[in-house]
Amino acid sequence: MLRRFIPLVSLALIVAACAKPPAPETAPDVTPVFIPDTLVGARVAPDEVPVAPGDCAEAMRRALAKPDLNVDKIPSLVVAKPAPLQKAPRTAFRKDGSADLKADVLIDTLGKPVMKTFTVVLASNTWLATNLKSVLPKWKFSPAELAGCKVPRTFHFMASVPARKKGR
Repeated sequence: MLRRFIPLVSLALIVAACAKPPAPETAPDVTPVFIPDTLVGARVAPDEVPVAPGDCAEAMRRALAKPDLNVDKIPSLVVAKPAPLQKAPRTAFRKDGSADLKADVLIDTLGKPVMKTFTVVLASNTWLATNLKSVLPKWKFSPAELAGCKVPRTFHFMASVPARKKGR
């Protein structure tokens, strides 16, 4: 009589062995992450990964390595006294009355320009660049921010005077 149950017991053991294990009662605390197919297997440069909020050491490392990096908040001018380009001589302008000035300077974490980094990118006249360089150290800025941390970053100054209209 026992011989009749052996195939039945064997079948039950095989089905039990092939069955999926029961799901855990509580799911693990894991947040699913979507990775696009284009990134699967791709190497991501460390600087392309966002800085974790509050990781000021990493934010500062990146800012020092690349003074013109993308930040959450760029440096902005708070007080521009004395005003630049006041009482410019006529020779500071082109024949048509136009003028252009572009300069870069690093703004530190205290909002002060680091004048040894001052660079003239474009100046239609040297007087314009000299004047800006003389007033810039007196200005106050709000520093750049990355991941909630103040970081040094390049400030781009641009000023232009359009050409006079004909007939004036």
